[in-house]
Amino acid sequence: MNHSDNQASYIVSVEFVDGEGTRRASGLATATDLAAGRKSVQKAQGLGKVPGKMTCKVSKVTRLPSS
Repeated sequence: MNHSDNQASYIVSVEFVDGEGTRRASGLATATDLAAGRKSVQKAQGLGKVPGKMTCKVSKVTRLPSS
C-alpha cells in the first residue's frame, strides 16, 4: 500500500522459504505508478520448482518516486 501523499513505484524482493525456514528461491514483484493511498496485488515468481510447502516472505521493499 502506498502510505504516502504522492504517486510512487515499488520493487518488492521476496524469498520462498520451506517448512524448516531454509530459503529455497527468491523473486521480485513490482507495482508501477501506484496512486497515493492505493494498494496493489502482484505475483512474485522464483526460478525453478521447489518441492513441498513454501512460505513467501518480503525481504526488501524499494520505493521510487513516479516520474
